[in-house]
Amino acid sequence: MSESRRVETIREFGLYIGQEDPQLNGLMKALAVWLDVPMAFVSIVDNETQFFKAKTGFDGEEIDPEPSFCNYVVSNEEQLLINDALKNKQFKDNPYVTDAPNIRFYAGVPLKLDDVTVGTVCILDTQPHNFSDEELESLSHVSEHVSQYLTLSLKHQQLVQERSFIDDTPAALIKWRYNMALDLQYVSANMSTLFNIPSDQLRDGSKSFEDFLDDKGRKELNFLLSNHLAGVATSEAQFRLIPVKGPERWVKLLSKSFYDPEGRLENIHAMLIDNTANRYFERRLNEANQQMRLVLEASGLGTWDWNVPTDTNKVNQRWCELLGIEYANFDPSLYFWESLVHPADLKRVERELQAHMVGDTPAFSTIYRMRHAQGYWVWIETYGRVVERDSAGKALRLTGTHRDITEKKEAELLDNKQRQLLSFINKAQALYLNDKDLSKACQDILPELIEIADSQFAFIGEMQKRDGKDVLYIHAISELSWNEQSSELYKAYLRGELFFESLNNLFGRTITSNEVVLTNEPSQHAASKGTPSGHPRIMRFLGLPIRLQGNVVGMIGLANKLNDYEQSDATFLQPLLDALGALFYAVQLDKARIDAERRLKNMAMTDALTGVPNRRAFIERCQFLNDEGGARSVAILDIDHFKRVNDTFGHAAGDAVIKHLAESLARSIRSDDMVARLGGEEFALILNSESKDKAHQRLEALRQEIEQSQVTFDGEQIGYTISIGALFIADDESASSDLEQAVLDHADKALYEAKKSGRNRVVWGV
Repeated sequence: MSESRRVETIREFGLYIGQEDPQLNGLMKALAVWLDVPMAFVSIVDNETQFFKAKTGFDGEEIDPEPSFCNYVVSNEEQLLINDALKNKQFKDNPYVTDAPNIRFYAGVPLKLDDVTVGTVCILDTQPHNFSDEELESLSHVSEHVSQYLTLSLKHQQLVQERSFIDDTPAALIKWRYNMALDLQYVSANMSTLFNIPSDQLRDGSKSFEDFLDDKGRKELNFLLSNHLAGVATSEAQFRLIPVKGPERWVKLLSKSFYDPEGRLENIHAMLIDNTANRYFERRLNEANQQMRLVLEASGLGTWDWNVPTDTNKVNQRWCELLGIEYANFDPSLYFWESLVHPADLKRVERELQAHMVGDTPAFSTIYRMRHAQGYWVWIETYGRVVERDSAGKALRLTGTHRDITEKKEAELLDNKQRQLLSFINKAQALYLNDKDLSKACQDILPELIEIADSQFAFIGEMQKRDGKDVLYIHAISELSWNEQSSELYKAYLRGELFFESLNNLFGRTITSNEVVLTNEPSQHAASKGTPSGHPRIMRFLGLPIRLQGNVVGMIGLANKLNDYEQSDATFLQPLLDALGALFYAVQLDKARIDAERRLKNMAMTDALTGVPNRRAFIERCQFLNDEGGARSVAILDIDHFKRVNDTFGHAAGDAVIKHLAESLARSIRSDDMVARLGGEEFALILNSESKDKAHQRLEALRQEIEQSQVTFDGEQIGYTISIGALFIADDESASSDLEQAVLDHADKALYEAKKSGRNRVVWGV
């Protein structure tokens, strides 16, 4: 740091010989007692002398800086610790060591003001000490405190001077306090002399500031105040003041709002400037008004001033600090600003800016994201207005402010995301309960999942068994038709037939490890196997296991978030993973229940001996066909002289004959026909959509096949025949016919006639 810069800073802070600070003197006494030393200083090193802003244990006001230890600290801008000066090669011959005050111990740290080292905070003793690095670091904290104290003292002094100065300048100050309503809190004394508005009546509440405005002025003021209530940090307005006596005045009101840590409005400070004066006087007043500059600095606002014809944007240091930009590297063009705006926000912000420039909106007030120099995004609140137009009304100049609201905005977005997450978890559960279709539920929530995860691609998969192998069945996936091969995969997905069989890859690692897989450089991950030809590049990946009782049962895959994935993303989505795990379990229970019901129903509707449907199934089928309608033939048949088979060969042989007949009947029917065992050796057939002649041909062929067949049992050849009673029901009869009753009444009578007329034949009933 140059010596001239140091001297300039010392003068800016008003540091002079003989002006010790009582508060800092007390601090140095406490520091000396605390560290058990006789001397402690706040020293300032000028170009010609070293003097003291505070001290204890020393009587002089200044010393020669050339041999001083403090000069070494200032010149090198580094800490200095000498536990025993007589043992230190560099300082053992120093005159302050060999002569009075015979320093043996010194510990000093730089004192910085505005990042300029102007002096030291140090402790000294005539005896050696064993001072540790930790104690030296504590001394640095004291130095930081002294720096902050001196800075605040300077600002306080300036504030006092400027408030006094304001009362003698053509500008008045007004302050409102907000407590459910805006109450006037302060009015500067010069309000009466400047604008002929009685300050005392404003203070005691007998008059309000609005009483001295016309209708348009009141609207302007109300608009400005409502903007502050809505969170706008700074604003301005112009209107006419109409005093009780004297001429009307055009005034400009510049305002600044202050908020508590929770973002609630506390105060509004405003400055009234007589705008009838020439612009030169107004510029001088603005430059002289240090209080407004302090307000801006304290608020952390970045300011900008854009000259439209020259495309030159002037900003302050704070504007650059918000985005981590070196002030010297700032590009004043509109293009530079646009290049930093988030692509998703840029078009909207440009529309809002253009709408204000053409006069469609009273102010340019918006919130958007800008890229910080370190690569992350910050939320910026911008407020500005056109302050100069040409004769045609075209905007020539805009000024405004920037405010970093990232913390507030991110908390708001997180709250919205949490509500959105809960909403679509409930939605997924409701969809499944309504449709009992897990894939459809997953597909319906996938777009919201992609949005809430800020990702480009996503899929939801469930572990299943296929040909004895563990595979990942895809319930929902982003559009992946980027080439012919992937298009076929997507068609399989639309058919509900997409399975990922290979788990030896990045997403498969989520399944095999039962752990979150998070990588923002997929190509560097150990499990990365590359992507199929033509696949969009995977820049970032997050694999989330869906667990049930600690075991992985599926996963969510996310890819290409705009920013890096973080562990907090996985933590945030855990409730969704738990909900999907519960849904997967519910599906398993439903499948198990349906399978059990199917098996029970099959057992209840199936003949145990033959495996064909039983009498109950036959009656149910008849009822269904009766409701459906259509031509059909129904036949009842039984085995001729079946008692002889049982008596001659035994009941086991009889069972073999019955099973043989059932197998023969089952082979003879078509897919829409039915065979059923009604009991004992009696069976029934339903032949659909047949004419009577064709049905007769089929029944006769069946009868002949049985007549020509034999059943082998225990080495015996058993032959048998069947009798068939049939009934034909035409299409126009079926809708009004009771098919079950027809079978029992008419087909059974036809069977009786077949038996009566000699057996081994087909007889049709009427």
